[in-house]
Amino acid sequence: MIYTITPINIWGVVGDAAPNGWDGPNVRFTLDFSKDDVWVINRIALTTGEIKFRTNDSWDLNYGDDGLNGTLEVGGANIPVTAGNYKIVLDFSNSSAPTYTLTAL
Repeated sequence: MIYTITPINIWGVVGDAAPNGWDGPNVRFTLDFSKDDVWVINRIALTTGEIKFRTNDSWDLNYGDDGLNGTLEVGGANIPVTAGNYKIVLDFSNSSAPTYTLTAL
């Protein structure tokens, strides 16, 4: 029997609105195994400020939103948020147009 282990990027949220600030560590998403390449944080308390999404506590790969339209861009603009509890979903199933949703709880 032979098997291969392939490392994956673990997505997280970072920013002055996030619990651990810009320096992190990231608040990590959980992979939704019922969907293809969808990551979820079911509940996170954010303060008023800005966030971005990045992998593995590193800035090597990060996403923001240049148009504040729910579409992610590599290295895009910080995403403004107001204080509250949120569910955040990152959807990379369409790799040419990944999206995110912030749902107030």
